[in-house]
Amino acid sequence: MKRREFIKFTTISAILFTTNISIAKNITSNNLIVLDEVLNIIFPKTKNMPSAKEFKAVEYLVKNISHRTFDDEDKTLITTGTKDFINSFPNFLNLNPQEKKKLIFEIIQNSQYAKSWVSKLTYYGIEAMFSDPIYGGNFNQKGWKSVEHFAGIPQPKKTYGQKI
Repeated sequence: MKRREFIKFTTISAILFTTNISIAKNITSNNLIVLDEVLNIIFPKTKNMPSAKEFKAVEYLVKNISHRTFDDEDKTLITTGTKDFINSFPNFLNLNPQEKKKLIFEIIQNSQYAKSWVSKLTYYGIEAMFSDPIYGGNFNQKGWKSVEHFAGIPQPKKTYGQKI
């Protein structure tokens, strides 16, 4: 295992083992690594915007996908789509960043299913970037800061309408 893959594996494993969510049992660390790579292609670091890794898109997804309010069809599309992507492109993690980007753009042009999967990841990536950090994304308010947004008051103290 290459050093970079080992670092990704240990980071993703830490996410799995430090969360108490049921979906973590169904998502392998390899699936999370692939999701992380795909999200970083969709949301690369730019001059003004943070990368998916910086605003913790995968952590947001892992934290929220098991909640009872998370759409079941979305959950199925994300988990099944990720497994199908890995089965279709088992060497994806061995590609260089440009090859990964090219592959993602090719599959969304040639497959409606792949386009739906990437579209759903994009939707939740945007949520992760701009939601309140209490939900697991927007780490250090990086998404808000990138667009010079100031949080409204009061901010949530608990997630999903839990009583304080």
